[in-house]
Amino acid sequence: MKDSRRKTQDSRCRTCYSSLVTRCFLCVLCLVFCLAGCGDKQAKKTESERETIQQAQPDRSERVEVPLDDPNGEVSLNRNFYFIFDGSGSMREECAGQVKIRGAKEAVRRFLTRIPDNANLGLFVFDAQGTREVVTLSAGNRDEFMQAIDDVQSGGMTPLAEAIRFASDRLVAQYKKQLGYGEFRLIAVTDGLAKEIPGAARYATRYGIPIYAIGLCIEGDHPLRAYALSYREANNYEDLERALEETLAELPSYDPAEFEMQ
Repeated sequence: MKDSRRKTQDSRCRTCYSSLVTRCFLCVLCLVFCLAGCGDKQAKKTESERETIQQAQPDRSERVEVPLDDPNGEVSLNRNFYFIFDGSGSMREECAGQVKIRGAKEAVRRFLTRIPDNANLGLFVFDAQGTREVVTLSAGNRDEFMQAIDDVQSGGMTPLAEAIRFASDRLVAQYKKQLGYGEFRLIAVTDGLAKEIPGAARYATRYGIPIYAIGLCIEGDHPLRAYALSYREANNYEDLERALEETLAELPSYDPAEFEMQ
């Protein structure tokens, strides 16, 4: 009887053990398939992101060599900042406890105090009054620049692509005037999405104009993330001010005296 019971118990143990091993094997197999699937999705995502970045950068054959044919051109190391300020209707909305247009204006005001005195400033806005250049690219116009920012009245659409093309043309013209020397930055502060961004951004990069874009309180992704040399998210106005300052921090420093000795 004891032997019979032992045999029965041994048989049950072997059955349980076999069942346990089978279940463990199936679990491991499922885990392997799941990990493989995730890896495949991640690889596809990475591949897609890589393709987007590659598409954002123009081929060498697309780069346009800017002719230095301005008869009045002079060598200059001046830095050039051309701003696009979004004053569209969505800037009336609140973000981080404040109306966006007010917070953005104040952040730009503080940022202006950090820009080099000899820098050239230009400003293009779109708001309730239309789409236009309000400050031409030049030096010594800080008061005019800030007054133009104060005068922005939120309203209208977001013609960001048009603004990028216009700003690029202005910076290219200044590049010719400076005979290819100096720094050139296109800085866009926007809170909205817009059509035709890829084409406009590629237009700028073909001429070697770097775009520094700041998305203010934007939910979701912005197409400029893939095309701008630098894209920063600003979920409040301190973030916006820091993002603006970073456009200065990335500038290399020039010593004009050292340049003249060469």
